[in-house]
Amino acid sequence: MANPKPRKLTQPNGAAVKARGRNWENDLVKVFRNLGYEEAKRNGAIYGSHDRGDIGNVPLTVQAKAVDRVQLWKHLDDSLMQAQNNGTGDEACLIYKRHLAPAEGAAWVFPGSFATRLLNAYYAE
Repeated sequence: MANPKPRKLTQPNGAAVKARGRNWENDLVKVFRNLGYEEAKRNGAIYGSHDRGDIGNVPLTVQAKAVDRVQLWKHLDDSLMQAQNNGTGDEACLIYKRHLAPAEGAAWVFPGSFATRLLNAYYAE
């Protein structure tokens, strides 16, 4: 089996980093459309300093991360701030891209209060 491509650029440049993030957001838009949210779209930078998450037209605030260094608490706090801007309260998620994994293999992180409600709704009898 051939060795996988190196994870980092020897000299990262802004264009490559932005492209990785943009491509990850586009992959997640496809995931949400497959889930039935046909109007899902990338938000890009349309909200400026009042960021409302990376994916729009879905019922929660989504923060997409395609990073080498996971900063869970910082990224989760950013997601919750964006959820406040988006009017979704604590209904936010942070989706980390996993190296060489398809979008379905991503790591989804939810705030505990929202995760509790999701679990209760899913497992309620």
